[in-house]
Amino acid sequence: MTRLKPLPLIHQQRGVALMIVILIFALVSLLSVGMHNRQKTFIQSASSVSAMSQAYEYAMGSEIYARRLLKDDWDNDKSANEFVDGLDQVSNAIVLPVDQAALEAQFNDMHGRLNINDLVDVGGSPNALMRERFEALFSRLALDTLTVDLLQDWIDDNQDVSGIDGAEDGEYLNMAPAYRSASQPFMHSSELLALLNVDQKEIASLRPHVSMLPRGWGMTNVNTASAEVLQSIVKDLPDADAERLVEQLQDTPWKSLQEFANDPVFKGKTIDQTNLSVYSNFFEVATRITLNERKVRLRSVILRNQSDGSMQVIQRDQGQKYLITKEKLGL
Repeated sequence: MTRLKPLPLIHQQRGVALMIVILIFALVSLLSVGMHNRQKTFIQSASSVSAMSQAYEYAMGSEIYARRLLKDDWDNDKSANEFVDGLDQVSNAIVLPVDQAALEAQFNDMHGRLNINDLVDVGGSPNALMRERFEALFSRLALDTLTVDLLQDWIDDNQDVSGIDGAEDGEYLNMAPAYRSASQPFMHSSELLALLNVDQKEIASLRPHVSMLPRGWGMTNVNTASAEVLQSIVKDLPDADAERLVEQLQDTPWKSLQEFANDPVFKGKTIDQTNLSVYSNFFEVATRITLNERKVRLRSVILRNQSDGSMQVIQRDQGQKYLITKEKLGL
């Protein structure tokens, strides 16, 4: 039998060297692919941060422009010696292309609603008139799980349960996880989600008609109120009349509370004008910027001082998704 001769040592070394070269090439290839992917991820991340930062600056620019519009409106009212705010300035959303970005913005009058925090007056006592208006609003919206008692107990600083539908710490501490009632005014509409056993659909139904303004500052502007809010202010106002008034107010706001109370639609009705007005101090500016398929949202609450027209931003919020709700007008 013929025996195979082993390969010379030099050939064995060449084979090992070739394997090492192939292994090194594979490692270099893997490292190159990894570096390329990391570099690509880094570039995309930097681009995203840059786009988001640019979009946020656009949103801040929208807020500054809104403050300018509010100041111009105040100046015009002062010149006319007639401070009146109507639906004309808050009816639509604006859509505007800005340097490869799309800007959408709208004004919301925070006084065209009922102020939840006024359910308890500045002295800490229940406000009977506001309770009556909220009960009328809840009835109009057909709310079941959300009650005025729950709202009032969340705000007041005592542990006395209001009515059969109220809840204080004793009820909330039995929740999982346990927590306490706020015992202070609402700061944000998201707090409504913390109320005891409330249906989220009912909260969504209520939100457009309520505000969370400081106590004593939340007068309802009858010129910008929704039909439902008008019905909570004026007892037994038919749906058709309330809707017709809102249409009418688009062009001809009431110039005074006296003119409001004397409107022929309210003939024979007694209207308590407490906590009502025909002008507004708090405005919400909702802005959505779309840039490179990325979206930045900004909700700003602005206080316009009635005495001198100065502006103060009291709250900013980037967490809300559905900001633009009104018909859009391109400029």
